[in-house]
Amino acid sequence: MGFYRNAVLFAGIGYLSFIVSLLFEPVQRNLVFLYRLRLGSKETLYHPESVGFAPNQVAPFWITMPDGVKLFGWHILPLDVYAAHRDELRKHSATEDSIDSGKLAKRHLEILKEDPDARIIIYYHGNAGCISTRHRPDLYRSLISTSPAHTHVFVVDYRGFGISGGSPTEELLISDGAYTAKTIVNMTGVSPDRTILVGQSLGTGVIIGAADLLAQSNAKIEFRALVPIAGFASIEELLLTFKLFGVIPVLSPFKSFNSFQTMLARQLQYKFHSDVRIERFVRNSRKTKILVVHAFDDEEIPYVHGEKLVEAAIMGTMEAKASDPGQSSGGHLKRFVEMTEDERKGLFEVVTVGEQQVREYVFWQKFGTAAEISEESLETPQSEDVRRIGMLAVNWGGHNIIPKSTDVVIAIRNILYED
Repeated sequence: MGFYRNAVLFAGIGYLSFIVSLLFEPVQRNLVFLYRLRLGSKETLYHPESVGFAPNQVAPFWITMPDGVKLFGWHILPLDVYAAHRDELRKHSATEDSIDSGKLAKRHLEILKEDPDARIIIYYHGNAGCISTRHRPDLYRSLISTSPAHTHVFVVDYRGFGISGGSPTEELLISDGAYTAKTIVNMTGVSPDRTILVGQSLGTGVIIGAADLLAQSNAKIEFRALVPIAGFASIEELLLTFKLFGVIPVLSPFKSFNSFQTMLARQLQYKFHSDVRIERFVRNSRKTKILVVHAFDDEEIPYVHGEKLVEAAIMGTMEAKASDPGQSSGGHLKRFVEMTEDERKGLFEVVTVGEQQVREYVFWQKFGTAAEISEESLETPQSEDVRRIGMLAVNWGGHNIIPKSTDVVIAIRNILYED
């Protein structure tokens, strides 16, 4: 019994010490981004064939941010395109020096520009590791399968991740994400309306923040679609139930002390209020489609966060304004809850996914006037005047491999290629 009591005592002291350490910014940064957890190597980054790609199917490249920090990325060719140029591409040197020279990346861009029907997916990954970590190369292969002839996938490591320079913060990841997307559009020549931003986990906060930032800029850029996968309403809210590595509870043990739990959550410097940002983005955007994807079996970020993102996006089509960045979220959810059944009509319908019934959101908004929600507006959208906000609920995929789900791949293909 003495050993047991001592073990519990030490565990309690360790946990309280952990909670106190969360008040310090360096600890918060490492907890939110886990960027020091490498889970990859320079070898796999410079030689993607070591994680299953064909020789020189992937062109590594560097993007220099406005502050001089360099980020490392990959350009992955579609299978049919690679097969057509396979013999030529295999002749390119794959040494580190030749890759850094940009010759292979330049040739990949030339091949892309030869295809007038090319489409682009820019993928933003979750926290920890790098673009070559474990499950991620399989996700990219799923994405290029949306069209073996036309879909090019670009992935770039955040600052501080992999061999990219710098150190991450919320503001820098979002501004880098926006700059990266603009740079890829400019260097490929593929228009934004043939480009979609896909983010998973932490990446959802980056793509929503980047899209929001670009929608507010003088040189506004609107992409074809945003696809947040396994996203969160805000990290501030997520921490109330989150378990580090799926084991260590962060703030949930203080659930009975609501005010104390909320106070601790508010001390977080990296809040990533995606709900506030997606609502504001919808108000400022006129073209971009939004498809929120979440799995029921996601044990890291509960399914309800996906619903909250969709509800926030829907509220962005209505008159009330989003809260200022950094303030506690929830205003849009309160408005949604207070809506009458007639007001909610048309926002979603109940469908069956496996053995579960869920709300499927398909919302068409006509711009220029207040949105009128009706069956007619749902069934007969005008392609230039409407936006589609939807949610895809799936049974399989958990948190990290949900982009490999066939349903998700088909949904991304449809949103990328169908009018």
